[in-house]
Amino acid sequence: MTGRAISSRHAVAVVVALTVCLSLLRLTFLNISAQQATPSASPASDDVAGQLPPAWLEFGPGGLLIARVIVDGACPPLTLEGLDLAMTRRTTPTAAFPVIACEATIPFGTDTATIADQTLPLPSGSLQRIAVIGDTGCRLNDWEKRYQSCNDPQQWPFAQVAASVAAWQPDLIVHVGDYLYRESPCPALGFDCQGSPFGDNWATWNADFFAPASSLLAAAPWVFIRGNHETCERSPEGWFAYLDTRAYQSSCQQFTQPYVAPLNGVSLAVIDSAEAGDTKVTPDEQTQYAQQFAVLGAMAPTGSWLVTHRPVWGILEGKTDEFEVENASYQAATDGSLEGDYALIISGHIHAAESIAFDEDSGKQPQIISGNAGTALDGLPTASPAAGVLNDSTVAQAETLSEFGFLTLESDGENWHATQRGASGEPLLECFLDVPEMVCAAADAG
Repeated sequence: MTGRAISSRHAVAVVVALTVCLSLLRLTFLNISAQQATPSASPASDDVAGQLPPAWLEFGPGGLLIARVIVDGACPPLTLEGLDLAMTRRTTPTAAFPVIACEATIPFGTDTATIADQTLPLPSGSLQRIAVIGDTGCRLNDWEKRYQSCNDPQQWPFAQVAASVAAWQPDLIVHVGDYLYRESPCPALGFDCQGSPFGDNWATWNADFFAPASSLLAAAPWVFIRGNHETCERSPEGWFAYLDTRAYQSSCQQFTQPYVAPLNGVSLAVIDSAEAGDTKVTPDEQTQYAQQFAVLGAMAPTGSWLVTHRPVWGILEGKTDEFEVENASYQAATDGSLEGDYALIISGHIHAAESIAFDEDSGKQPQIISGNAGTALDGLPTASPAAGVLNDSTVAQAETLSEFGFLTLESDGENWHATQRGASGEPLLECFLDVPEMVCAAADAG
């Protein structure tokens, strides 16, 4: 059993109803920034049977291994070594979320685990193959006037990316955040997205993540990172109800505490950067992230990988067609130098693939970005911007790649090889990590 406290059916229903009402009032009567407010969601569908994803495993704080399954009725048992263990309901059904997640902790050393005759992919041995995806949903956004053709797999290839990752047979899958992008209705003309749900409800979470990821969910254990699309002002409920590793709370958590997942082969140091500002920072954000980076740096073993949605070092193309770096909250919180002896930083948020390496004496860790698994790509060219262009003399090498795809990391026993791959799995950019250095080159076409 997880031992997690779950609110009563009536208390949760009341809180959810009040939360929905307050959100609608805020949208109607308050002058809220467009980036912080999500419009009303599409009506919930009564047809949930036959659309549910397979069960999955996810790692949490301390390397806790959690089994989850989404159901439209009673929780099934988790069968461990032939013995049934009761699973716990995370929430109770609501109109927006008529299906719920059930969970249970899997003890260390378990050899076999099943849910409803589905065998779960328990970790076995040291991690050798890790896949990273990020920014996976299909963008429908009225206030930014940015849309994708969600019904066109060429324009929104997340299902293909998920299938390619599954075919690569990873030992671990890391999602670096941003799952739900369908925040507005499909526009009447110009885009192939007719019939798409939108807003923070089960239908949208299923369309944007669970359905296209179905081939991948049961392939290997996951680590899920919260993105800025899952903030309290955007689409938090699906994140906390289905994916967050912690006990469900009816009130949204603006900041969640960092944690370390010590896995067999690598330790992942996770920080929730959903609320961090790219170009400006509030005093609250600065205080929160300064405290979190200090706590995480003290607890993370030497050589851990820092995993967070927003990059610590990341490249965007500016409005004047110049490259620029956006990480205001992190810079203010860390003064440009992270506490902790990390070997690598892995992030998403920027809708491209990137690698950035620094001079050995800089004290900066190599950064790899994988934010190109589905949502519309940023206007960033495929290029190798030099240190002078980035206005950072410590940059030893930087690569930006504007293609849909995913990241893989493979261990040779001593070092890690990182490969940015296309949507079909073809290698595009290869990097060799020899801490604290990283060297990258275009993949051999042959």
